[in-house]
Amino acid sequence: MKLEAEITRAGYDEKTILLSNINVKADEGRVILIAGSSGSGKTTLLLSLTGVLKHLLNGIVDGSISINGLNPLILEDFEKLPGNISVLMQDPERQLIFPTPLDELSTSLEAIGYPHVEALKQASIILSEIGLSNKVNIHVEDLSSGERRKLTLALIQVGDPPIYMLDEPSANLDPQTVALLRDNVKNWKKNGKTVLIVEHKIHYFRDLADEIYVLRGGKLGEFFVINDMLVNLPECKSTSSSERKVVLEFEGYIGYNDTPIVRNAEFKARRGELISIVGPNGSGKTTLLKTLAGFLKPVDGEVKIFTKKYFYAPQNPDLVFVHRTVRKELESIARKTGRPLHELTFMYPWFTKMLDKSPYQLSHGQRRLLELLIAFAHGEDLILLDEPTTGLDAQLYEYFIKEVRTRVSKGSTVIVATHDPRLVLESSRVYIIESGKIKEDDKCRVAESMFKSMGVIYE
Repeated sequence: MKLEAEITRAGYDEKTILLSNINVKADEGRVILIAGSSGSGKTTLLLSLTGVLKHLLNGIVDGSISINGLNPLILEDFEKLPGNISVLMQDPERQLIFPTPLDELSTSLEAIGYPHVEALKQASIILSEIGLSNKVNIHVEDLSSGERRKLTLALIQVGDPPIYMLDEPSANLDPQTVALLRDNVKNWKKNGKTVLIVEHKIHYFRDLADEIYVLRGGKLGEFFVINDMLVNLPECKSTSSSERKVVLEFEGYIGYNDTPIVRNAEFKARRGELISIVGPNGSGKTTLLKTLAGFLKPVDGEVKIFTKKYFYAPQNPDLVFVHRTVRKELESIARKTGRPLHELTFMYPWFTKMLDKSPYQLSHGQRRLLELLIAFAHGEDLILLDEPTTGLDAQLYEYFIKEVRTRVSKGSTVIVATHDPRLVLESSRVYIIESGKIKEDDKCRVAESMFKSMGVIYE
């Protein structure tokens, strides 16, 4: 048995016990998929299994855990875990230490015994294989979120550990890299590895999983009915909005430090449109959004926005919070929108338990939804969203897309940078950025291509 755990209770303190009577067993060559709503405790479960919650976060974990014969709840065994297990964290930023991708990988390789020169050579080869050959010496902060995710996926494979634990591994990945991730999981399984995957987009991995469990009410149960965890895809229909008023337009070059990433870009948005911007990781989607929002200057050209009521929501939701409590953030939204505070908390019942806590204590998906509510409150005419669906479970996604449909029907314009084909199907129009160029394409063809590239069948 590679992994076996009986956790009687786990939480961050006596007032926040999130898990109770959890039993997990995973043999060699088995893939375990764990689903659950945002805030249900999925990340807490991984932190508990690895001993991080107890030893590094001063949390509470009662019970017994065995990982390759080690009990991570015992400090001496916890210190021996490296080499026996690799964990992919939900936020890549928390897993990256060194300035450049080459530094990250070569240092990890040296730590397991590679000579310095050989480590640099092998690190360069790995970076080339994952599509970062032209980013080896740039600062990790200048990588896109998807590129940082690629880098962390490479890092966790150094040393060929017997057990992998992945927390939302598909977040921010383009379809081609999702396919690569699926191939990795297949190979790990074939080679006798034990794999635990926590994921909202369960359709990405359900065909690879030996067991699927759902975390509800602090308990882990077998997952027989999964339709309530999936989002129903809309039928793809072409729409026309060519007669509507233009609210934003741009012609020119975009990039950083006078270095173009996308040349001869032409982009136009009209009232009442949902526009998706898609493309590979690092192609320039975030750069385009930041340029349209005014956070970056165009390398050449001019952005014209014909409204003052617009808002940009970045990939990291933590960057938009300005108040110390969830209550204060919601009160601000209520004042701006005229929507009563009790109505907001009724729509999202888990807010009632978190009103007096910091927004940063919400789960990633809950923080994402709060960020989106702030964006909708301030961007009355134009809203720009960067990867808005990452971290959203099926229910939160439905809340989000319902709000988008309502805003668009009332004349607001929503522009999203996304790898999510569900959003592409919802869109009025779609732009693709690839190989330094941007073009408009048919949304039905784009969504079909995205699913095909992933190797995923969405029922």
